[in-house]
Amino acid sequence: MTRPRATLLAALAVLALLAPAGAIGAQSSPLTVRLEARQGRLLASVDLGSAFAPALERELGNGLTNLVAVYVSVLPAGGGGPALVYGRVIEILFDVWEEAYLVTVKDPRAPQGIRLVVRDFRALRALLADERELDLGPVSLLPAGVFIVEARVEVNPVSKEQLHRTREFIANPAAGSRAGGGSRSVLGAMASFLLREPDPGTDVHLFRSRPLGQGEVGSR
Repeated sequence: MTRPRATLLAALAVLALLAPAGAIGAQSSPLTVRLEARQGRLLASVDLGSAFAPALERELGNGLTNLVAVYVSVLPAGGGGPALVYGRVIEILFDVWEEAYLVTVKDPRAPQGIRLVVRDFRALRALLADERELDLGPVSLLPAGVFIVEARVEVNPVSKEQLHRTREFIANPAAGSRAGGGSRSVLGAMASFLLREPDPGTDVHLFRSRPLGQGEVGSR
């Protein structure tokens, strides 16, 4: 389902205002990304494997509901706010009786959540690491020149209010829209949210692709 760009940016920008922005100096890992244009939409497939080390099995299998938040953005390589953004929340509960992970994936295309049963940590890690065909928005909004793709992964985010706002956006993206659409300040706030220094105690992983051009976007 197509979502207006202004709606997406304005709703997510609310999240940016809830957390202090830090310097954009946090160390990032290389991001492997494949971009594809389909029916006018830009789909991204990314490899986030290094965010989910084998040691995470103990935390995600503790019998409590664990959360993983994923944000992906496209920004001009020369600097500036994001042209396209995407957000997803994944809820994970290990069922000690069934010895399986109960997973719910929520994003703007499936705000009610898609429920999955994952049998072991190896399969869960593959599901979390290999994010496929994320709908970033209209291809027409890609920067005209060189751009980069950035991803942010938060495991069990510390800020409960921020997570609540993320869920509100996923459930009702239109709630963040406003007359006149987005603005430069909205784009700047979104960039601050995606690239700010991690809050103390937060398990955050940042990824950044090499410079890309529109000629590297495949089509189907």
